[in-house]
Amino acid sequence: MSDDSPTTPAPQGLAHDLLHAPVPEPERPRPWAYRSWAMALVSLFIAYHATILMVHNLPNKGLSKGLHKWFNDTHEPEFLGKPRKLSLDMRTYMLATGNTQSWAMFAPNPHRSNTFMKVMVKDKDGEIWDMAHDIYGRRRYPYLFYDRMGKINRRIIEQKGYRRHYAAWVCREWERTHEGEPAIEIQFVKMWTRVPPPEKAIADAGGNPFKMGYDPMELKLFQREEDGIRCRTTRHGQLPNYLRERYGLPLLEKEDKVFRPVIHRSWWDKKETAERSKKAGGLVGERLRPGVKTGVAK
Repeated sequence: MSDDSPTTPAPQGLAHDLLHAPVPEPERPRPWAYRSWAMALVSLFIAYHATILMVHNLPNKGLSKGLHKWFNDTHEPEFLGKPRKLSLDMRTYMLATGNTQSWAMFAPNPHRSNTFMKVMVKDKDGEIWDMAHDIYGRRRYPYLFYDRMGKINRRIIEQKGYRRHYAAWVCREWERTHEGEPAIEIQFVKMWTRVPPPEKAIADAGGNPFKMGYDPMELKLFQREEDGIRCRTTRHGQLPNYLRERYGLPLLEKEDKVFRPVIHRSWWDKKETAERSKKAGGLVGERLRPGVKTGVAK
């Protein structure tokens, strides 16, 4: 090959392109991260949400009663010369978003009594045992530490529907901790003391704010027997064999006659039962309806 032949230029590398390329002009930064219409929609929603929360948590009495009504009613404002139906629908929005908890749980009236629920177990010999699930006399009052047991104890005081399920757990725990021996009955005893009114506390302290207060253990204790729930007939009030095997307890010979399982019914099962009852009721009505020809030859 001669020296006069044309040569192909060597390809330029990335470093050459970066060094000799024209400097790009910087883009003009946007003042906001989102579009104006998006910011307007989000701001409108935040204002609506905050307003609904504030109005919903106001007492539904007195001056704020009309405000509650206005936020739930349907209005017909004029827009472009025509009346339009508009409703803020506060009640539906609060239910859909799960914000139905009212701040009234903190106010306005303090408790007038200290209430506790004593949980008692009656064993096979008829002896009564206190399970010490309540906090009466077991904590310094006022107490700062509040565990789950205290919360559950308050709940079974206020709502009786929880007591049977709670008693089933107590029955199983008794079996687990007593070598598989079942208890006879779970007894609930309600205890309460009346909180002295402020004027009595002030009078007893002689006006000295540092001596105000009372010893809760010196208050008169009232007691009343509530429910008695038997372990043998309560669903899930017995330990099944798979739990007995896990805890090293003797197995039940006839588990199907001792253990009472929970009957699970879905919404579909309830619907089918309602439809069958409706059809059965319709057939009975047809048979009992007077004056209707059945087509049977005499």
